[in-house]
Amino acid sequence: MNAIFPFGLPHPTAVYVTLFLLTFILHQAFMHYVLAGSLYLTWATIRQGQTTCLTEQPLSATLRDWMPFLLSAAITAGVAPLLFIQIVYQYQFYTANLLLWWRWGVVVPVMIIAFYLLYLIKSRTLWNWPYAVRAAVVVATSTSFVFVGFCWTINHLLANSEADWPEIYLTGRLPFSVVAVILRMLVWIGGSFATMSVIVGWQLQYRQSTDSDGGSVAGSRSLAGMSICGLAASLIAGTTYVALSGTASRSLVLGTFSLPFVLLTICGAILQAIGWSLQWRSNRLGVFGLATATTGLLMTLLGVSVIREAIRISAVDFASLYPRHVEAANVGGFGVFVVAAIAVTFVIAWCVRLVKMGMHDAGHGQSIQ
Repeated sequence: MNAIFPFGLPHPTAVYVTLFLLTFILHQAFMHYVLAGSLYLTWATIRQGQTTCLTEQPLSATLRDWMPFLLSAAITAGVAPLLFIQIVYQYQFYTANLLLWWRWGVVVPVMIIAFYLLYLIKSRTLWNWPYAVRAAVVVATSTSFVFVGFCWTINHLLANSEADWPEIYLTGRLPFSVVAVILRMLVWIGGSFATMSVIVGWQLQYRQSTDSDGGSVAGSRSLAGMSICGLAASLIAGTTYVALSGTASRSLVLGTFSLPFVLLTICGAILQAIGWSLQWRSNRLGVFGLATATTGLLMTLLGVSVIREAIRISAVDFASLYPRHVEAANVGGFGVFVVAAIAVTFVIAWCVRLVKMGMHDAGHGQSIQ
């Protein structure tokens, strides 16, 4: 693979991998909002019982109102990458699922429970209950999402470890080091705060431009701090993970195939830092600063996704999968996918507009009584 991604791949493979990454980025953005949002609400709720009332501020209120919808959007947007990963890595993906057995099966029940807990968090009823109950609910919610991320991380590592499959089948023990799992989890948890900060930043900026009390201004420095700290943690963990990977992985990541995307990730991180530094200095969510951070975020998400895929490609016999991709391309159905993607995008955008209008009419953002 001596050409930049995806040009170093056969045409059917390049199309499927590219579609997988692009749809995965969209799913990832929505899921990041929910993961980081639930973790922030957990911290805000626990701290509320000690000194402050962070759960009544516009940042917390916005997260509570939008997380159930964004989780629905994440699940909907996750269908496409789930289908594409089965085309690109069918053998590895299915085998990982089977070897995980009950540990993989509990993901759906946990997600269902977390989904209902988000609606409980959104309701005013919960916030009239005792502090211990509120804390227990938000901790259970954020822990559920972290657990789901952990399961997907293990699934990914298992799919890339074909040599260990016989031993795993016989013993049931997973051969992964704690360091590798923690580093991968830190990459996604840290990055989720950068993504969530940008999305909720635009939401608060909209409120800032329409509300006369300027209450949403208070969230600018909180978002800037979370984004920069999360981004730094993600980059440090990711760099360490690549450094500890095998020679084949490092060669592909730092070679022609994905080196431009490494540089894209770095440039995106710098743009995000610049954008949030502007917000911090002005203590106000400005359009230019948010646009700069958003551009950097998109660059970083694309770069990190390609790097992640390069590591996976180096870990499997990727060339042996090419005939299956050709076979899948000859089946057809791409036109149906495009039509469905456009329809789903329109419906999600329409739902966002309805939710925004409903919140505006209901006086969204008022303090919890």
